[in-house]
Amino acid sequence: MRLLTARPLTENVISTEVRFHSCTPLENEYNAASHVGEMSADDGCGCSSGVERNLAKVDVVSSNLITRSNSPNFDHPWRVTSAHGFLMAETPLAVVPTEDFPNQEDALQALTALASGLSDQVASGDLRQAVSALPLLDVTSLDEDSDLILAERLHQAYSFIANAYLWLPGQEPLRVLPPQIAVPYAALSVIVDRPPVLSYAGTQLCNWRKRVSDGGMEPENLEPIQVFQDLKDEAWFWVIHIAIEAAGGPAAIAAREMPKSVESEDEAGVIAALTTIREGLAEVTALAKRIEEGCGPDVFFKTLRPFLFSPPEGVVFEGVEALGGKPQAFLGQTGAQSALLPAICGGLGIRHGRTELTVYLDAVRAYMPAPHRDFLAGLDGQTVRAFVARGQPEMRKLYNDSVDAVAEFRKFHLTLAARYIAANVPDPKGTGGTDFMRWLKHMTRETEDQRLLAQ
Repeated sequence: MRLLTARPLTENVISTEVRFHSCTPLENEYNAASHVGEMSADDGCGCSSGVERNLAKVDVVSSNLITRSNSPNFDHPWRVTSAHGFLMAETPLAVVPTEDFPNQEDALQALTALASGLSDQVASGDLRQAVSALPLLDVTSLDEDSDLILAERLHQAYSFIANAYLWLPGQEPLRVLPPQIAVPYAALSVIVDRPPVLSYAGTQLCNWRKRVSDGGMEPENLEPIQVFQDLKDEAWFWVIHIAIEAAGGPAAIAAREMPKSVESEDEAGVIAALTTIREGLAEVTALAKRIEEGCGPDVFFKTLRPFLFSPPEGVVFEGVEALGGKPQAFLGQTGAQSALLPAICGGLGIRHGRTELTVYLDAVRAYMPAPHRDFLAGLDGQTVRAFVARGQPEMRKLYNDSVDAVAEFRKFHLTLAARYIAANVPDPKGTGGTDFMRWLKHMTRETEDQRLLAQ
């Protein structure tokens, strides 16, 4: 396959040598899925050798994590905007036009029917039979630049179908994807520059459309393009996060632009940016508090969360010659793959000591769209923090208000983690073995400790 040969799937690009992590994302462990193997307990020095060993086994798409230019790409579908934040900037594609696949209309229509009717196939238990009858779609003619939005929709469809196939309710889990899924899925993963596994980009960032086209991005006006099951709880879970991403857009842009004001010693510009960040975080937290309006903890835990795992022993991609029939282990879907909170915290210069959770959070950046990885790599919050520390009291107060807003989000996130995960399991650990309640409390305390003291 031409694309797989150009950029092998098996090139490991995860680095675990980062000593500080500039704040976690929407690291909703209540939404977190499996990462590879069991992580060891904290070894007493603030890091976990177990997590490093296990993450080293995870193979991801080659992605040049921090080597690309951070200059804004004004026409890239994944560019970061004030209106949509880290959501796909263009309206995501819901249906792939058949004219994009001449001489493959039947294969495309079969895939489209399976994706749109996935909830029916899951409910009936017939999904695996339907997959066995699915024609193999040849996607190697797609261009990673001009066809990216189309490739993202196909990648999304295959990722939902794949996880439903592996974790079909009422049947034994599987660890092998047949060629009808595996071959196009792997090729599309090279095009979108992310691993062939369900990720936050597919479940939230490009999984939305407006009910009223000229309406806003509030959850009531949003619906997901792709779902596993026809349950309002699942749809609400996706759209709340989508609305959160949109609401955080202005704050993310402000975080990126603040260093420019610092460079010109423009205190008014920094004050305006900090105000935007504080207000954006308040809106993000308010939206997060609406999760239970439509998605109950028990329903989430029993009906949606099981689909989000990635098999810890890996998945075999039948028919993908570049992978040699060897199991490929990936991290599971998680809100930690969102760039929103890391962007805000990176812009504020909030830093966290090395723990097993921050090692994991560094690793999940490989599952973000490439422009989002670039965005995070280009933030310079330490310069901002130093400028504010020597500035006027009003600016310092706004900075501290923003830090407090991050801490407030973390505290509420802890309550969600307790209600949606910890309350349902006897040993409240994340699906990869992390003592997430302990580490989230630790990160909340670290955040609060980074308020600037009065001069």
